[in-house]
Amino acid sequence: MKVVIFGGSGLIGNGFLQESLLAGDVREVIVVGRRPLDLAHPKLRQVVHDDFLDFTAVRGDLEGADLCLWGLGVSSAGMDPADYERITYGYTEAAVQTLREISPDLTFVYVSGGGTDSSEHGRVRWARVKGRTENTVIAAFPNGYALRPGFVLPRHAARSKTTAYRWATVAAGPLVPLLRVLRLAPVLVTDTVRLGRAALTLARVGYRRHVLTNRDINEVADL
Repeated sequence: MKVVIFGGSGLIGNGFLQESLLAGDVREVIVVGRRPLDLAHPKLRQVVHDDFLDFTAVRGDLEGADLCLWGLGVSSAGMDPADYERITYGYTEAAVQTLREISPDLTFVYVSGGGTDSSEHGRVRWARVKGRTENTVIAAFPNGYALRPGFVLPRHAARSKTTAYRWATVAAGPLVPLLRVLRLAPVLVTDTVRLGRAALTLARVGYRRHVLTNRDINEVADL
Protein backbone atom coordinates (compact mmCIF):
# COMPACT_ATOMS: atom_id res chain seq x y z
CA MET A 1 0.00 0.00 0.00
CA LYS A 2 0.90 3.63 -0.49
CA VAL A 3 -0.21 5.55 2.59
CA VAL A 4 -0.66 9.32 2.82
CA ILE A 5 -0.72 10.89 6.30
CA PHE A 6 -1.85 14.38 7.26
CA GLY A 7 -1.05 15.55 10.79
CA GLY A 8 1.93 13.25 11.24
CA SER A 9 3.50 15.44 13.92
CA GLY A 10 0.56 15.09 16.32
CA LEU A 11 -0.19 12.41 18.87
CA ILE A 12 -2.57 10.38 16.69
CA GLY A 13 -0.72 11.13 13.47
CA ASN A 14 2.44 9.76 15.01
CA GLY A 15 0.62 6.51 15.78
CA PHE A 16 -0.52 6.33 12.16
CA LEU A 17 3.01 6.99 10.98
CA GLN A 18 4.78 4.48 13.22
CA GLU A 19 2.33 1.66 12.51
CA SER A 20 2.45 2.34 8.76
CA LEU A 21 6.24 2.15 8.77
CA LEU A 22 6.09 -1.15 10.66
CA ALA A 23 3.47 -2.74 8.38
CA GLY A 24 4.86 -5.28 5.95
CA ASP A 25 2.29 -4.52 3.25
CA VAL A 26 3.00 -0.77 3.24
CA ARG A 27 5.56 0.07 0.58
CA GLU A 28 5.56 3.87 0.85
CA VAL A 29 4.47 6.47 3.40
CA ILE A 30 3.93 10.09 2.35
CA VAL A 31 3.65 12.63 5.18
CA VAL A 32 2.25 16.01 4.16
CA GLY A 33 3.03 18.85 6.54
CA ARG A 34 4.17 22.43 6.84
CA ARG A 35 7.58 21.41 8.12
CA PRO A 36 9.57 18.16 7.93
CA LEU A 37 9.58 15.69 10.80
CA ASP A 38 12.83 14.76 12.50
CA LEU A 39 12.61 11.22 11.18
CA ALA A 40 14.20 9.19 8.41
CA HIS A 41 13.05 5.80 7.14
CA PRO A 42 13.44 3.95 3.82
CA LYS A 43 9.65 3.93 3.33
CA LEU A 44 9.13 7.55 4.33
CA ARG A 45 8.88 10.54 2.00
CA GLN A 46 8.06 13.94 3.42
CA VAL A 47 6.19 16.57 1.42
CA VAL A 48 6.34 20.13 2.73
CA HIS A 49 3.26 22.13 1.80
CA ASP A 50 1.91 25.43 3.17
CA ASP A 51 -1.60 25.86 1.77
CA PHE A 52 -3.92 23.27 3.30
CA LEU A 53 -6.89 24.70 1.45
CA ASP A 54 -5.37 23.85 -1.93
CA PHE A 55 -3.39 20.65 -2.57
CA THR A 56 -2.97 21.16 -6.32
CA ALA A 57 0.78 21.67 -5.97
CA VAL A 58 1.27 18.25 -4.35
CA ARG A 59 -1.23 16.37 -6.50
CA GLY A 60 1.55 14.34 -8.09
CA ASP A 61 2.82 13.21 -4.69
CA LEU A 62 -0.64 11.96 -3.75
CA GLU A 63 -1.30 9.99 -6.93
CA GLY A 64 -1.56 6.24 -6.49
CA ALA A 65 -2.45 6.44 -2.80
CA ASP A 66 -4.34 3.47 -1.38
CA LEU A 67 -4.97 4.91 2.06
CA CYS A 68 -5.24 8.42 3.49
CA LEU A 69 -4.95 8.82 7.26
CA TRP A 70 -6.19 12.16 8.57
CA GLY A 71 -4.84 12.85 12.05
CA LEU A 72 -4.75 16.62 11.74
CA GLY A 73 -6.96 18.39 14.24
CA VAL A 74 -7.19 21.15 16.85
CA SER A 75 -9.12 21.74 20.02
CA SER A 76 -12.02 24.18 19.75
CA ALA A 77 -11.30 25.53 23.26
CA GLY A 78 -10.46 29.21 23.05
CA MET A 79 -10.33 29.17 19.26
CA ASP A 80 -12.15 31.56 16.96
CA PRO A 81 -15.09 29.57 15.50
CA ALA A 82 -14.20 30.54 11.92
CA ASP A 83 -10.61 29.36 12.39
CA TYR A 84 -11.80 26.10 13.93
CA GLU A 85 -14.11 25.43 10.99
CA ARG A 86 -11.42 26.35 8.46
CA ILE A 87 -8.94 23.89 9.98
CA THR A 88 -11.34 21.10 10.91
CA TYR A 89 -13.63 21.14 7.87
CA GLY A 90 -11.86 23.29 5.28
CA TYR A 91 -8.51 21.51 5.33
CA THR A 92 -10.12 18.07 5.27
CA GLU A 93 -12.56 18.98 2.50
CA ALA A 94 -9.72 20.31 0.32
CA ALA A 95 -7.81 17.04 0.67
CA VAL A 96 -10.96 15.02 0.03
CA GLN A 97 -11.63 16.85 -3.24
CA THR A 98 -8.10 16.33 -4.54
CA LEU A 99 -7.86 12.69 -3.50
CA ARG A 100 -11.31 11.84 -4.84
CA GLU A 101 -10.27 13.11 -8.27
CA ILE A 102 -7.05 11.11 -8.47
CA SER A 103 -7.79 8.04 -6.30
CA PRO A 104 -11.57 7.56 -5.96
CA ASP A 105 -11.20 4.02 -4.61
CA LEU A 106 -8.78 4.80 -1.80
CA THR A 107 -9.65 4.33 1.87
CA PHE A 108 -9.93 7.63 3.75
CA VAL A 109 -9.77 7.41 7.55
CA TYR A 110 -10.71 10.60 9.39
CA VAL A 111 -10.15 10.91 13.14
CA SER A 112 -13.17 12.57 14.70
CA GLY A 113 -14.23 12.25 18.32
CA GLY A 114 -16.93 11.23 20.75
CA GLY A 115 -19.91 13.56 20.83
CA THR A 116 -19.70 14.41 17.14
CA ASP A 117 -23.05 15.47 15.67
CA SER A 118 -23.74 13.61 12.43
CA SER A 119 -27.04 15.47 12.00
CA GLU A 120 -25.12 18.77 11.73
CA HIS A 121 -28.04 20.49 13.46
CA GLY A 122 -27.20 20.19 17.16
CA ARG A 123 -26.53 23.06 19.56
CA VAL A 124 -22.77 22.47 19.95
CA ARG A 125 -20.82 24.14 17.16
CA TRP A 126 -17.68 21.99 17.25
CA ALA A 127 -19.79 18.83 17.15
CA ARG A 128 -21.65 20.10 14.08
CA VAL A 129 -18.41 20.96 12.32
CA LYS A 130 -16.96 17.53 13.06
CA GLY A 131 -20.20 15.92 11.90
CA ARG A 132 -20.12 17.84 8.64
CA THR A 133 -16.53 16.74 8.10
CA GLU A 134 -17.34 13.09 8.82
CA ASN A 135 -20.27 13.21 6.42
CA THR A 136 -18.13 14.76 3.68
CA VAL A 137 -15.52 12.01 3.95
CA ILE A 138 -18.06 9.18 4.00
CA ALA A 139 -20.04 10.64 1.09
CA ALA A 140 -16.93 11.14 -1.03
CA PHE A 141 -15.44 7.65 -0.70
CA PRO A 142 -17.11 4.23 -0.63
CA ASN A 143 -14.27 3.35 1.73
CA GLY A 144 -14.53 6.47 3.88
CA TYR A 145 -14.45 6.02 7.67
CA ALA A 146 -14.66 8.23 10.74
CA LEU A 147 -13.00 7.12 13.97
CA ARG A 148 -14.44 8.39 17.25
CA PRO A 149 -11.89 7.38 19.86
CA GLY A 150 -12.37 7.91 23.57
CA PHE A 151 -9.33 8.70 25.68
CA VAL A 152 -6.19 8.03 23.59
CA LEU A 153 -3.09 6.86 25.45
CA PRO A 154 0.25 7.69 23.80
CA ARG A 155 2.58 4.96 22.60
CA HIS A 156 5.88 5.07 20.65
CA ALA A 157 7.03 7.74 23.15
CA ALA A 158 4.64 10.25 21.56
CA ARG A 159 3.27 13.25 23.43
CA SER A 160 0.25 15.41 22.75
CA LYS A 161 0.91 19.04 21.86
CA THR A 162 -2.03 20.06 24.07
CA THR A 163 -0.85 20.77 27.61
CA ALA A 164 -4.19 19.90 29.20
CA TYR A 165 -4.26 16.57 27.39
CA ARG A 166 -0.73 15.73 28.58
CA TRP A 167 -1.76 16.35 32.19
CA ALA A 168 -4.91 14.31 31.67
CA THR A 169 -2.83 11.42 30.34
CA VAL A 170 -0.69 11.42 33.48
CA ALA A 171 -3.76 11.57 35.70
CA ALA A 172 -5.63 8.85 33.82
CA GLY A 173 -2.76 6.38 33.67
CA PRO A 174 -3.41 4.77 37.08
CA LEU A 175 -7.12 4.42 36.26
CA VAL A 176 -6.62 2.24 33.18
CA PRO A 177 -6.08 -1.05 35.11
CA LEU A 178 -9.29 -0.36 37.05
CA LEU A 179 -11.18 0.25 33.82
CA ARG A 180 -9.89 -3.07 32.52
CA VAL A 181 -11.12 -4.85 35.63
CA LEU A 182 -14.51 -3.20 35.22
CA ARG A 183 -14.44 -4.11 31.51
CA LEU A 184 -14.88 -0.46 30.57
CA ALA A 185 -11.50 0.01 28.90
CA PRO A 186 -12.64 -1.10 25.41
CA VAL A 187 -15.48 1.42 25.57
CA LEU A 188 -13.54 4.39 26.95
CA VAL A 189 -9.83 3.96 26.19
CA THR A 190 -7.63 3.17 23.23
CA ASP A 191 -4.05 4.08 22.29
CA THR A 192 -2.09 5.34 19.32
CA VAL A 193 -0.91 1.84 18.36
CA ARG A 194 -4.48 0.52 18.22
CA LEU A 195 -5.62 3.53 16.21
CA GLY A 196 -2.85 2.97 13.69
CA ARG A 197 -3.54 -0.75 13.41
CA ALA A 198 -7.28 -0.18 13.10
CA ALA A 199 -6.81 2.33 10.29
CA LEU A 200 -4.58 -0.06 8.33
CA THR A 201 -7.04 -2.90 8.86
CA LEU A 202 -9.85 -0.77 7.46
CA ALA A 203 -7.85 -0.40 4.24
CA ARG A 204 -7.25 -4.15 4.07
CA VAL A 205 -10.65 -5.61 4.89
CA GLY A 206 -13.09 -2.76 5.60
CA TYR A 207 -15.72 -2.76 8.35
CA ARG A 208 -19.47 -3.12 8.68
CA ARG A 209 -19.92 0.52 9.77
CA HIS A 210 -18.43 3.76 8.47
CA VAL A 211 -18.45 5.51 11.86
CA LEU A 212 -16.44 3.60 14.46
CA THR A 213 -16.78 4.08 18.19
CA ASN A 214 -13.97 3.42 20.64
CA ARG A 215 -15.10 -0.19 21.06
CA ASP A 216 -15.15 -0.65 17.27
CA ILE A 217 -11.65 0.77 16.96
CA ASN A 218 -10.27 -1.67 19.51
CA GLU A 219 -12.11 -4.54 17.86
CA VAL A 220 -10.76 -3.73 14.39
CA ALA A 221 -7.23 -3.25 15.76
CA ASP A 222 -7.26 -6.89 16.92
CA LEU A 223 -8.38 -8.36 13.59
